[in-house]
Amino acid sequence: MKHIYKSLALVLGISIGSASLAQDWKNPEAPFDARKVLNEKTTITWRRVDVNDVQKTCEAESRKRGLGGFGYRVYACSFWEGDRCDIFTSKTPTLHDLGHETRHCFQGAFH
Repeated sequence: MKHIYKSLALVLGISIGSASLAQDWKNPEAPFDARKVLNEKTTITWRRVDVNDVQKTCEAESRKRGLGGFGYRVYACSFWEGDRCDIFTSKTPTLHDLGHETRHCFQGAFH
C-alpha cells in the first residue's frame, strides 16, 4: 500500500511540476531555457494587420500551411520553416506578443 502512495505522489509531483512549467510561457517575466534552439540565425518577417483581423489572418495562414487552424483565440501567431519565420500581430501589439512569437522563431513549439 505504501508503494501505491509513493507512486501516486511521484505522478502528482511530476504532473504539477510539468503544469507549472507549461504555464511559464504566459508570464513575460519568467526566465526560460535558451539552450534549445531550432536556429541560431533566422530571417523574421513581421506582418502587422488590423487588430480585428489578427484571428482571421492567423487562422488563414495556419490552414494555408496545412496546420488546420488554431481553434482558440490568438492575439498573434508565427510560422517557421528552416531559417525563415513569419510573425503576424496587430498594428498595436504588446511587447509580450511580439517577444513570444519571436521566441517561436528560434525555439519552435516551446509550449
